[in-house]
Amino acid sequence: MKVLGHQTIRRGRAHRPSKLLATATVLTGTVLAAGTLVGVLVVTADPAFADVTTSTYTIGSPSPAVTSVVATPGGATVGSATNFEVSFTVNPSLSSPDWITVVPSTSLGSTPSDIDLVGSSCIQAGTNGGAYSATGLTIDLQGACSLGSGTKAEVDFKANAPASIGTFSFAVTTSENSSPATSNTVTTTAAGPVLTAATYAFGANTTYTVNDAPVEGLSSSPNDLTLTAAATHGAGKIAFVNSGSGGAGYSVTVIPSGGTASADAVTNASASGAAVTLTLSSALVNGDALTITSTGANPATSSGDDIAVQPGNGTAETTNSIAFGGSVTALSVAPSTLVAGASATYSVGFTASDAVPSGGYIYLTEQAGPTNFTSVTGIEVIDTTQNWRFVASGAVLTNGSATIPLSDSINAGDSISLLIVGVTNPTSAGTIGDFSATTSGDPVADNAPAYTIVANSSAGVVVTVNPVTTGAVATYTIANVRASATLAGGAGTIKLEAPSGTVFPNDSAFYSITDSTSSSGSGTVSAAVTGGGTNNVTFTVPNTINSGDVLTLTVADVVNPSTASASDSITIIGNVTAPPPSAATTTTTTRPPTTTTTKPPAKKKVQHPTIADPTSRADVSKAHLVHVELKCTVKACKGYVTLTDVTTVVGSQHYSIGAGKKGIVVVHLLPKGILFVAGAKHHTIKVTAKVSVTGGTTIKERTTLVGL
Repeated sequence: MKVLGHQTIRRGRAHRPSKLLATATVLTGTVLAAGTLVGVLVVTADPAFADVTTSTYTIGSPSPAVTSVVATPGGATVGSATNFEVSFTVNPSLSSPDWITVVPSTSLGSTPSDIDLVGSSCIQAGTNGGAYSATGLTIDLQGACSLGSGTKAEVDFKANAPASIGTFSFAVTTSENSSPATSNTVTTTAAGPVLTAATYAFGANTTYTVNDAPVEGLSSSPNDLTLTAAATHGAGKIAFVNSGSGGAGYSVTVIPSGGTASADAVTNASASGAAVTLTLSSALVNGDALTITSTGANPATSSGDDIAVQPGNGTAETTNSIAFGGSVTALSVAPSTLVAGASATYSVGFTASDAVPSGGYIYLTEQAGPTNFTSVTGIEVIDTTQNWRFVASGAVLTNGSATIPLSDSINAGDSISLLIVGVTNPTSAGTIGDFSATTSGDPVADNAPAYTIVANSSAGVVVTVNPVTTGAVATYTIANVRASATLAGGAGTIKLEAPSGTVFPNDSAFYSITDSTSSSGSGTVSAAVTGGGTNNVTFTVPNTINSGDVLTLTVADVVNPSTASASDSITIIGNVTAPPPSAATTTTTTRPPTTTTTKPPAKKKVQHPTIADPTSRADVSKAHLVHVELKCTVKACKGYVTLTDVTTVVGSQHYSIGAGKKGIVVVHLLPKGILFVAGAKHHTIKVTAKVSVTGGTTIKERTTLVGL
């Protein structure tokens, strides 16, 4: 969780227990979104120090991964103590001093305990000095412990399940199997009994369902079952129906431990407001699990309730809390790119059903992907009905959710738009159907229409090693590197962090740069390098490299690691980034047309898109953003907005607007533009706004930029 920050994850080589593998891909790109309510959002701002991690490469001939990795149990409640078993098939055989690592994809809720290794002729308690924590464990095999090739091994341990709902898996490597093999997924669900309602509207008469309520600590009154509602926020409480003899509106299903579910008839329901006691025809037994349905009325004002379920004098178990109230309507979400793992601007729109005062919040969530909000760099909130907007501060951002405080109040019926810069798309392709929004005035979640994340076909930053033999002297070629800002010749530096065991040369003559965009940026390094003779080296670029240039870095006379691996990678630190993500292209086979004698239809008049730029004055925000309002007519418009001071381009941005729509293009000023505004009299400059439109006529208009 963070508040409007930037996170860089680096990836390296894993050899031993303390070097547990972490996998991440850093992707950047131009961002563009067409919002339902605003029309269009375009924001781009490459970080000055982006840093990037290459794709993986192979050294030597690493052994294959272990096979048949199975994790049990397949499900657990969040944070609960769970006995995990991770089994796999060994190939080749293992014996002391070999080792095994088991790494969860999500941190466990506690440090593992009661760790055992069982298989073949090996029965070992503990890790024999290996490392273990909530992020993974390693077992060093004892001298008497051996695992034959092709046999099944099992690592058993006790730990709390992860603290959040979702799925996770375990990756297994060994000293003879350096490529991780992944288990089936384990699902974590909410702890305790689960409460739902048929409707959450204020004051509605409805049915409540409680699933998985346990019977524990019961020693008297086994035919009684009491439900008590309590407010978790707000003052309203559920009011149960008093149906008396016959128990109309109530039902109980009992699942005995290891048995079959059956109904337990409710003979009486005595209710008083937020509490009801049910009389059952059959006695409850410790170890039973209950499913309970009840009827009542929702609170009339905004609140959240849970229900305590108490069998007889047994232990009361409390459900999750549910919120009552309205939902936002017409929720839509439009990522600027749908490529997996890409950085995107999200345009989110909805209509508020109920008012939200200043100081309230908007809450977004997407857990299945999940969509990662921790990389967000800015959020703009716009009320198009009241015509106000602000840049949010103090937002709480996690991998799967964003909580956004409101600086202005929302009225019921207002159309709201959120422009969220720097969201990281889910890393896997698939359909996203759980992107939801709530507000403190409309606390019941509403899901946006489903959209599809597509696979990323960009090769990323690629490393080629020749030769790949362990311990050999090799040449490393790192391609597809992009400069994210200017690297001044003789001053700008690039650092390479390679896996342990890699040895970079001391001689700067072995380092060269090929700039395929501007040949003037190419050259051989001449200044002394720092860190030569180690796996982390820094060198100075010989010539100036412009922002956006595509580079290939070549290092000769590098000594490869002595251990084979299929998961090595290099982190590049400096004004560098990766190529933008891209969707996979499809090939369409076209058949030749069949000859016909049908008279061709009359030609239709070609309709050209038309763009208008009414912006003659625009304020420059503290974040150096300029809002340019455009209107598109006839057909959908797309193209570029370019701001020029005489001959110097001070900002440029792609846009896309639907036919008959107005849109706001947000242009981020380039460094020269920022300097021009800051140094001008009254911080005001006049620029030419050139707006191109594909298939239409480019327009130009003089625009005054005013700094705040």
